Amino acid sequence: MKILKSLLVGAAALAISGTAFADELKLAHFSSTKYHLHNEMFLPLAEKIKEATGGAITIRVYPGGELGKGPVKQYDRVLDGVADIVYALPGYTAAQFKQTLLVELPGVVPGNEDITKKMWNNIDLVSGEFRRTKLLGLWSAEPAKLLMAEKKIEKLSDLAGLKIRVPSKNTGRVIEAWGATAVSMPITQVYQALDTGVVDGVLVDTSVLSSFKLGEVVKYVTTGMDGSNSLFMLVMNRDSWSGLDADTQAKLEGMTGADMSQGGHVTMSTAGVKALEKWEAAGGEVIRLTPEQAVEFDTASAKLAEKLIAELEGDGIKAQEWADALKK
Repeated sequence: MKILKSLLVGAAALAISGTAFADELKLAHFSSTKYHLHNEMFLPLAEKIKEATGGAITIRVYPGGELGKGPVKQYDRVLDGVADIVYALPGYTAAQFKQTLLVELPGVVPGNEDITKKMWNNIDLVSGEFRRTKLLGLWSAEPAKLLMAEKKIEKLSDLAGLKIRVPSKNTGRVIEAWGATAVSMPITQVYQALDTGVVDGVLVDTSVLSSFKLGEVVKYVTTGMDGSNSLFMLVMNRDSWSGLDADTQAKLEGMTGADMSQGGHVTMSTAGVKALEKWEAAGGEVIRLTPEQAVEFDTASAKLAEKLIAELEGDGIKAQEWADALKK
C-alpha cells in the first residue's frame, strides 16, 4: 500500500508539473539580453500576460539562440514547436512571404511614410502568407543605409565590384540593381565578415551600429537615397495558440497586433537614430547624398520594383493590389 501511495503521489506531482509546463510559453530570439526589443517588447509582453492571467499563463524568454542557434531557422522552430513564439525576419524565409516582402523594395511605400501602419491597415491582403502561424507582430525599422568598412559611397558607380551583405532575396536584388554583388548572411555573422573583408559593406538600418557592434568595423555610412525596408515579425505556433482558452487568446491579441507592432517600429527606429548619432559623434563619417546624387539610386530601385511586381503577378500573387494599397 505504501508503494502504491508513493506511486500515486508521484503521478500527481508529474501531472501538476506537466500542467505548469504546458502553461509556460517559450519565446525565442537570437539577440542578446541587451537587445532593445528584448527589454522593450519581449520581457514586457511576458509581464503583461502573466499579470492579465493571474499567473496562469507565463512566457519564458530564451535569448541568444538558446533554443537553436542562428536567425535563419527561427521560423522553422515555431513551425516545429521547438518554441511557442519566435522573433524572426520574414526575409530569411522569403519564399513563404513573397507578397508581404514587396515592402522591402525602396519606394514601394512613398517617401518616409509609416510602413508599419500602412501594412496593418491592409493586413488582410497578406494574411494568407501567415496562415501557418498566428501573427502577433509585423513591423519595419528605419529604411536601410549603406554601412561600409573602408569604401566611401558617394555615387552609384562607387558600388561597382563591391560585395554587400543583404538579409533577403529582395534586398539582394536592390544591391544588384545598384551595381554591386549581393552576399546573403544573417546579421550575427556580419561583424566578422566586415572585419575580415569577406564583405565590403552592408545594407541595413543603423541600429546595428550599436546592437551588433558594427560601429566598431564601419567607417562610412551613406544615406539620402530611398533605402530598403527590413521587416520583423513575432509569430506563434498554431497548436500553441489553439491550446489557449478563448479569454487568454483575446487578452494576448489585445497586447499584440498593430499597437505592439507600432511600438516595435518606434523602438527600432529610435535605436537607429541614436546609434547613428552616437557613432558619428565618436568619429564615424556620414555621407548624406544630395537629391541629385540620390536620384540614380532611386531610379534603379523604381525600375526593380516594377519588374518584381510584374514577376509576382505572373506567378498569381496579387502584388499590384498590395503595392497600390500601401501607396494610399
